[in-house]
This record gives sequence, C-alpha cells and structure tokens, in this order.
Amino acid sequence: MSTDILRQLKKTLIFSGLSDDALAEVAQKATTRRLSKNDVLMKKGEVGDSLFLIHQGWVKIVTVDSKGDELIINKCGPGETIGEMALLDQGRRSATVIALEDAQVLELKNDVFEKILNQRPDVSLSIIRSYSDRLRFSTTYIERAIDWAQKIAEGDYSFVDQTQPTNQTASDDDKATQLLSAFFTMVNRVKEREDGLKQQLEKLSFEIDQARRKQEFEEITSTEFYAQLKEQAKALRQKRHQD
Repeated sequence: MSTDILRQLKKTLIFSGLSDDALAEVAQKATTRRLSKNDVLMKKGEVGDSLFLIHQGWVKIVTVDSKGDELIINKCGPGETIGEMALLDQGRRSATVIALEDAQVLELKNDVFEKILNQRPDVSLSIIRSYSDRLRFSTTYIERAIDWAQKIAEGDYSFVDQTQPTNQTASDDDKATQLLSAFFTMVNRVKEREDGLKQQLEKLSFEIDQARRKQEFEEITSTEFYAQLKEQAKALRQKRHQD
C-alpha cells in the first residue's frame, strides 16, 4: 500500500487517531477510484453504502433549487471525507458530489466502516467532531446569506465583489463567501434589473416632462391673450421696419 495514502489517512480528522497498523488495515480494505472532471461520485437520493476519502483533487457537493439550477453547498479537497452521513443514519445520499478536476478517492464500504467503529470508539468521537465542524460551517453559511439578503433589501450591493477562490486553508467565513456563487448570480440579476428599471424610469420621466412642457406651450399659445400679444409684436416689428 502506498505510503502516500497512509500519510493521507493519518491527516484526516476521522482516522487521525488510528495506529499505523490500523491505518494499514483500513488502506488495504479501501478501493481506489479515479475521477475525471465533471464525473459524478454519488447522486442525491441514492442508497449510500460507502464513504469516500479524497486523496487528490477537489469535488463539489451540490443540490438543485426549485428551478432545477445547481446550488453548491460545499467544496472538499485532499484529506476530507464525504458520504459517511448515509452510513450512520442508514438514509439516502443527501446531496450529489461532482469532481471539479481530475481526482482520486478512497472508497470504504459500510461493513469495513462498521467494524472500525466497533473496534475503535475513538473514531466515533472523531466523526462527532467532524459533524461539529460541518455544523459550524453551515451556521456561518446561513449567517452570511441572511446578512446579504438584508443588504439587498437596503439596496446595498457592495459585497458582490468580495468573492475569493476557495483554498484548503480558507476560513469558514471566506469559504462561505465564495461558495454562495448562486446567490451572487441572483444578486447580479436583481441589480441589473434594478439598474434597468432606473434607466427606464429616468427615460419615462424625461418623456413625461417633455410632453408636459409641450402641452403647457400649446395651452398658452392657443389662448386669445397670446394671439393678441403675437399681433402686437408683429405690429411693433412692422413699425420699426418703417421707421
């Protein structure tokens, strides 16, 4: 078994407490899977019978909104584990996982995973810590979304340019900011529509003002008083010309 894989297992939060012998046993029972960019590792709704350790590359965890558009929930890279939720609660996959680039993952089947849990209670504690980290991130994600929604309601779009590329050392706050790409898309559409409405309103206001001025001019020039002034001005010009 590759020492690189053993080293990667040791870096994961779930398996970091295992001895070298235990890690070697896990590595031997794991299956290596290679993914190309845009390959689907697992689909939302399917039965989950294994968890995955990302060895190389990055993947995105996605779901879809009410219109069927993709919504990125998270991005995971080397050393992170995914898919264990379905093993623990015996439920179906809660999201779809797609490779963002060429990647390599280790697949650990349910029976092997349960054996490890039975033999090593400390691994269960590591899983709890892993879920705590994810819950913490979800809280940050939701807080950021609410904050931006409030800014939009106030007409403040200054946060739109705050996105930064996700990297392995990014904080939860930075990662949440970058991952809300679908939110940014929606914000840009709202802003573009709002700017377009402002332009239309300005154009309409100008046209209304011009029409009002024209109407006022026509009302003035159609009065008998204006006709008398016009005749008097004409007579005055003729008199000056004769003089």
